Amino acid sequence: MDDRNSAMCEREPRQLNVQQQNASVERSLRAEASYWRRHGVPPALASVGVERGIQWERSIVVELGIDFPGMPSIFGRLVTQDQRFIAFEIDTTDEIRVEQWEDITSAQNFNEHNRGTGVGRGALALRVLRELSA
Repeated sequence: MDDRNSAMCEREPRQLNVQQQNASVERSLRAEASYWRRHGVPPALASVGVERGIQWERSIVVELGIDFPGMPSIFGRLVTQDQRFIAFEIDTTDEIRVEQWEDITSAQNFNEHNRGTGVGRGALALRVLRELSA
């Protein structure tokens, strides 16, 4: 096989268009939220959330890390029943200690029509919240 044919066979994967990228992000958010709905969030997060008014059956987890080196025991982001985005960090090493519980709603992209990127991640997360809470 000459160099030209070799190059044709080793093409880079086709880049996704904006709609495909948005669909991929939405699927990822839905998968994460659905997983934690089915299996339940870690008990420490569940109790801290309830103490702060989270109704878990009407809220979703969009990112959750557990026991990563150099990080608090539990960290991530959730969307509440009131469509508020919360970033959290909880250390459970000796006792449950909340290191961060911050409303980050104002930093989310809720735009449905971003030039070049399509739908904002915040708007996609709200779609998933509405779908799973229906």
